[in-house]
Amino acid sequence: MFQELLQKHLARGVLSRGLHSIDGGAIAIASDLGMKRTENQDRAAVMKFRSQTAFYTLAAVVDGMGGMRDGEHAAELAISTFFNSVLESIHLGSEQAITQATLAANNAVFAFANGKGGSTLSALLLCSDDVNVTVNVGDSRIYAKDYALNKLIRLSVDDSLAEAVGGSGTELLQFIGMGEGIKPHVAPLTSDVSQIYLTTDGVHYIEPKTLSDIVENAERVNQIVERLIATARWCGGPDNASICAVDLELLTFEEHVDDTTVIKVSDPYTSMQFIWGCSPVDKKISHHVNEQHVTNVKKAANISEANMTASSVSDGIKAIGKPDKDQQSDNQEQQESKSKPENKESQKRKRRTSKSKVDKNTPNEEVQIKMTIFDDVNNGNGEVSDDSSN
Repeated sequence: MFQELLQKHLARGVLSRGLHSIDGGAIAIASDLGMKRTENQDRAAVMKFRSQTAFYTLAAVVDGMGGMRDGEHAAELAISTFFNSVLESIHLGSEQAITQATLAANNAVFAFANGKGGSTLSALLLCSDDVNVTVNVGDSRIYAKDYALNKLIRLSVDDSLAEAVGGSGTELLQFIGMGEGIKPHVAPLTSDVSQIYLTTDGVHYIEPKTLSDIVENAERVNQIVERLIATARWCGGPDNASICAVDLELLTFEEHVDDTTVIKVSDPYTSMQFIWGCSPVDKKISHHVNEQHVTNVKKAANISEANMTASSVSDGIKAIGKPDKDQQSDNQEQQESKSKPENKESQKRKRRTSKSKVDKNTPNEEVQIKMTIFDDVNNGNGEVSDDSSN
């Protein structure tokens, strides 16, 4: 359900340019149509969520492949599936989660376009109690600012003929939606970088020296993003240009969402909160732990599948195997003595819950959506106020 809602949100009509700053200026996201394109096939977004034990920030940019079928839709499907899969697999650890999410996005886009459409992907996953990792597929890039030298360095290699195998041409050897054989470039983030920049290829038309000068001479990431978007236009704007920049020194998890049932998603224009009735992250973790615990108990006690009760799993492994007759009798007496008030209370709760259901087909995943629009550097409409770059 989250994937569908997010995909629909990312498919809405927006302005030709947008720049959004969040977390007190620690993160900036921007996207620009450019001067020669009729539609923006880039998508850039940041998702913030938490589990019972950790805080997470996930940033990503994708670029629908021009000339291939439905590049814009492929980009929306890729990033929404990627975000949703990270939520579902984060209990496996950051590196495994971002790998599984990339494969899930690839499968989803391939199922849609059958290899005739696709997108690139560059992403960063930050965690408060795990390693920080990046992933890259295609020719969207990952740059970083070296902490000690204050120099721009490039962390990714394009999956193009020119860079991957030393050939000539820009044809991609890998992209999201290619199907079998994809090998995501997943790497841990080293501690000697102070800022990270995820960019689509509309930014890469800027000369490398100019790109470095802009990054090295700006103090804040929102300034870097604004100047790069403007410069891309001044260089002719031949393609969509999108950037997500994160200042690791300014970013603190203190300003994070403080509820496991809340997921905040920001793009270059807005911030939106998705609110569940129960935490989608913790539900996955609980299911994984229960499954593992049941397997271990069955092996240790050599209990057959027939003796396993469904209630044992759903109640957090309170009991394994069938109860004896005395236990059944005691349980029956306790249930009879408490059944009336418990049933009344249960009915009351059910009546209250049913009024707030969003989707009848998903009664256990109630979702509320809250949108806020704000920006430290734009004109209030999601567009950069300084329009001198036109």
